[in-house]
Amino acid sequence: MVDDGPGWSMTARADLGREGDDDLSRALSGALFETIGALVVVLDPEGRIVRFNPACERLTGYAAAEVLGRPVLELFVPPDERAGVRSVLGHLSAGDPAPTYENDWLTRGGERRRIAWSNTTLTSPAGEVTWVIGTGVDVTALRKVEEALAAIDAVRIALADEGPTDRALGEITAVLAERFGYTHVAIYLRDGERLRLGAQVGYADPLLVFDRATGIIGQVLRTRRTVFLPDVSTNPNYVALDSAVRSEICAPLLAHGELLGVLNVESTGDRRLDEHDRSVIETIADRLASATALGRERQELAARAELLARLHDFAGVVSSTLEPEVFFDRFVGAVTDVLPVDIVALTVLDQATGRYHVRAVRGIDPDAVGAEIRPGEGVTGRVIRDRALVVDDNPRLAYPTAVRHLTPPDRFLAAGLPLIREGVVVGVLLVGRIDRERPFSRLELDALGLLGSQAALAIANVFLHAEVAESAIRDPLTGLHNRRFFDAALEHLVAARVREPATNRRPLSAIMFDLDHFGRFNREHGHQAGDRVLRTFGAILGRRFRSSDLVGRFGGEEFVAVLEGSELEDAVRVAEEIRVAFREATLVDDEGQPVRCTVSAGCATLDGDEPSAEGLLRAADVALFIAKRLGRDQVVAAPPAVRAQEPAGEATAGSTVGTTVGTTVGTTVSEPGQRGPGAAVDEPRQPAW
Repeated sequence: MVDDGPGWSMTARADLGREGDDDLSRALSGALFETIGALVVVLDPEGRIVRFNPACERLTGYAAAEVLGRPVLELFVPPDERAGVRSVLGHLSAGDPAPTYENDWLTRGGERRRIAWSNTTLTSPAGEVTWVIGTGVDVTALRKVEEALAAIDAVRIALADEGPTDRALGEITAVLAERFGYTHVAIYLRDGERLRLGAQVGYADPLLVFDRATGIIGQVLRTRRTVFLPDVSTNPNYVALDSAVRSEICAPLLAHGELLGVLNVESTGDRRLDEHDRSVIETIADRLASATALGRERQELAARAELLARLHDFAGVVSSTLEPEVFFDRFVGAVTDVLPVDIVALTVLDQATGRYHVRAVRGIDPDAVGAEIRPGEGVTGRVIRDRALVVDDNPRLAYPTAVRHLTPPDRFLAAGLPLIREGVVVGVLLVGRIDRERPFSRLELDALGLLGSQAALAIANVFLHAEVAESAIRDPLTGLHNRRFFDAALEHLVAARVREPATNRRPLSAIMFDLDHFGRFNREHGHQAGDRVLRTFGAILGRRFRSSDLVGRFGGEEFVAVLEGSELEDAVRVAEEIRVAFREATLVDDEGQPVRCTVSAGCATLDGDEPSAEGLLRAADVALFIAKRLGRDQVVAAPPAVRAQEPAGEATAGSTVGTTVGTTVGTTVSEPGQRGPGAAVDEPRQPAW
């Protein structure tokens, strides 16, 4: 029993005399005319039925003749509601204001129907109630819808709090099936240009994804309008997932003009969906859309907060080291902690060559590291060329040439971001997903941009650190290692060799170079020309030696190289090639006139009796001294016996050391420029013992 009914409720009283059925008929005709289509029942003061209109007959299944004269309470009102209705009738019979109320009526078949009543009374001239006229509306469906919507609203709160989770969507489809009696219900959520199944009830084999061209759901995705099919067999676009389905209603989930998904309901058997169902489903779709939009906003806020926390951790990881190789490896590992991706590749600019090389990877063949990526090749090459974000489906045929032969994946969804610092593309961050059905979200691409900003700064810092570190160990004029670095590196190299078993030790040889008469060259041609000569010789050394060799400027016009894994004969051959290359190099003075400069070299190998860096360099220095004494512009190899000799005072061309060494190494002395007992000796450099 409730006191809120339809908004059109009417309460009135009329003073009519009981002058016969004609007068009553005229009054009733007027009342029925005003309420055509509504339920109208007339009772006497004792609650017996006097009139029973056709609408009442249709609702209850009783004919008027069957009910006239019978008490309305006993015939139609369920026992659990009779006390309330009796109280209402009592007030009406007493002439009190007629209330609006609701109660259930029982049909002939025992079905309960909810009726919203509005009453009026007719009275005699003496003021006595003669007739009670009840005008009612069947609100059974409306109340069921309201109850179901209340249940939907309860779930909608969870949807707004959690977002469109599987649990929340599943509860909504369950409510629609249980409260509304819909046998087939599905909610699809928008995923790019497609709709992906979120939850469903009633389908044994549901379709997981709909595109714009598939079925009625695809039509709603295109048009964003509700589609109602009273008979699905009449529409050629209908896609049957259950042969028993007879009708379908598909309503869009729209919020602020954006399509979030669709609510699809289908019926089977004799029950066909009607316009009432359409209204209900559209109402539910509107409520779900608003809750889904709010839930997604909350999800995005939570995701952004979590992302900021991960980015904070990421910043700590990438700033924890400035060593290039360590940084590159940590960087790609940290990216996977921020973004849910399967593949990460970091390509970095080689400042010396201007080329781009893969420096670290995750999720793909590690042999990709070191590969050169040319501008325009693959996603990474396009990013380098266009200096812009590229998101693309990346098949193997589109891979850069240098990595096309590597092991799978054969295809993945890729997003490449340029790492730009001070207008220069210092690298490219590439991320990828194997599952190409999961496109990158707006939030993920935003996060990629934030990662790129931090990465560009971090790589610039790595470059700067490398430059500073390199300048500390490099000779600024020639670009070769300086004396400080060379001494430390050689000590480390020799110490590591000593720790190895004797059977595993590789040979270690050294070459000492000294530019001939370089002091005189500077006096005659100037120091700028001398600097050009030093740079030319340094460049020859840089080109000829391997990356594993230790090469440095020893001081002034002296240079030294240590060759790991090379015998004495190998060192002599390399030194000779360098001597010839330098002699043939094009050198000019400040006026552009050609000038000439030569170099002498001494070679030695590490002695097993004295396996020290000092001993190795001493032997090479003695050989260099002999090369100078023998006339310069030549290469001399020192035999092991030389290392044991430590002559006191200054040696001369005719000294014991000179003769002994000259005789011993005579077969390994290269073509001298001027040599022999009578050659002039211009301030030969003495061995540094």
